[in-house]
Amino acid sequence: MGKVVLVTGASSGIGLEIAEYLAKEGYNVYGGSRTAPSNDFFTALSLDVTSAESIHRAIESVMRKEGRIDVLINNAGVGSAGAVEKTPVEDIKKSFEINFYGVVRMCQGVLPHMRMQNYGRIINISTLGSMIGLPFRAFYSSSKGAMDLMTESLRLEVERYGIQACTIHPGEIKTNIAAHRVISTTEQDEIYGKTIKKAFDQLNASVDHGKDPALFGPYIDKVIRSQKLRRNYYIGTFSELLGIKLKKFLPYYIYEWILRAYFKAKD
Repeated sequence: MGKVVLVTGASSGIGLEIAEYLAKEGYNVYGGSRTAPSNDFFTALSLDVTSAESIHRAIESVMRKEGRIDVLINNAGVGSAGAVEKTPVEDIKKSFEINFYGVVRMCQGVLPHMRMQNYGRIINISTLGSMIGLPFRAFYSSSKGAMDLMTESLRLEVERYGIQACTIHPGEIKTNIAAHRVISTTEQDEIYGKTIKKAFDQLNASVDHGKDPALFGPYIDKVIRSQKLRRNYYIGTFSELLGIKLKKFLPYYIYEWILRAYFKAKD
């Protein structure tokens, strides 16, 4: 019998690609999303990661049918963009509610079952942006960064119960994330409008030329099959991965100069 996998955010993009690929490879896959569109390859579940009740129903549904959950892939997330000064607290809360608290709720929901079976894999989808304070993406980066650190702690807490956890850090991926991005500062803003337009143009161009989300299916399959999960996995273009490495070694003023130039954050 194939491993039982629960994927959040499985209605489109990376989550859909992961769920379909793993199902075709013989895993018993349950794809959760708020809309829960039917799928020919995996079982669709109604799942809202901002609702503890919805999470409980979804997990119990899988447990009734399968008796176990071997792998949790926390992929559900929301993009956001805006100036720190102009972002309403409610927009900030939405980013954290989905990108951080949603992941925490899912982990808390499956961990008792994984402990009982003395086995589990928790794979949290983050971003390369969680490692860099990018202009006008402060709360997307920080909500994902909070998830990263939580995952590091989780790894150490649960390894004695046969459970391993890791974080996947993708660069820009060609998905429809821009269509659902929470925009808190527009190009018409009298203070930041001109600068944010340049940053948005660069960001959208990066997404349009991003990597194919189909690569995540085989990649996650390989991670699941690993005997020991690494703490972090990085997926990106040469320039994206180089940017992460440069932050570690360059003086901060040189690194920030590079970011300003790349995101056109200076007139």
